Amino acid sequence: MSAGLIAYYTLWARYLVQGRRSVALYGRVWKVPVPMAILPVVVFLATGAWLENPWISASALVLAAGHIPASLILARAVAP
Repeated sequence: MSAGLIAYYTLWARYLVQGRRSVALYGRVWKVPVPMAILPVVVFLATGAWLENPWISASALVLAAGHIPASLILARAVAP
């Protein structure tokens, strides 16, 4: 969970340092498409598992169902 959160904050820092370019926000990292959409889902799923709370895990799946496809659509639109 902590590693996912650190990676997420690192990607936000990359986005800010690179001048808030859309490519930095939606670009691939290590062949992972839209990591800034996937990492929050991973963090919430890990939190749900750690706390043994099915409601948090279910919320993470709802987040994934909307956030990841929307980010993929935007990533295709801003791709260089």
